[in-house]
Amino acid sequence: MPTTSRELQAARTRTELEGAARVVFARTGYLAAKITDITREAGRSTGSFYNHFDSKDALLLALAERLGEEADAIVAAQDPVARTARTMRPHLEVFWRIFGENRTVIDALRDAALVSDELSSRVEEFTILQFEPWVDRLRGFESDGVELPASPAVTAQLVAGAAESFARRWTGESSHGLDALVDFVDRAVFGPPVNTRPDQTR
Repeated sequence: MPTTSRELQAARTRTELEGAARVVFARTGYLAAKITDITREAGRSTGSFYNHFDSKDALLLALAERLGEEADAIVAAQDPVARTARTMRPHLEVFWRIFGENRTVIDALRDAALVSDELSSRVEEFTILQFEPWVDRLRGFESDGVELPASPAVTAQLVAGAAESFARRWTGESSHGLDALVDFVDRAVFGPPVNTRPDQTR
């Protein structure tokens, strides 16, 4: 935690640069964005940028690390009991909120990975770290007798693909979208609710 006025100012400048980068990436795309575009948007000098980041890629990786921190905060706030229930809601909630609030950063990471081997490797590592809990959760369900549509790893990929595709198209109320996604995924993974009669599924 910054304590001195200089540290507070440095932290504020870094936050402003990160916020400006989000704006610029959304406006021009990551590949077309220039450092001078970011500093101009932030109202800062180019020199101040290099006090905090070695490159545009370094700034993007810093934003990616924040996604992980945000995900950890969401998980920490979730009901522990709900995280043991037979549903994919806890992980889908994390995905839904992170994607909804950080789509610009996620798209920038995807674009950067296309042109940089180093970033491609870092993005792959980041993706695996975020993806492993999905596989572990599904593996646990399988151990409890749930017959998954495919192996835990493949099922997790199917769920992730459906979730991202839906999230990119959803334009309604966020909570309604999450509920619809959870219902769809849970039915696909676990089958319809046991108390659902055939005439209720129409």
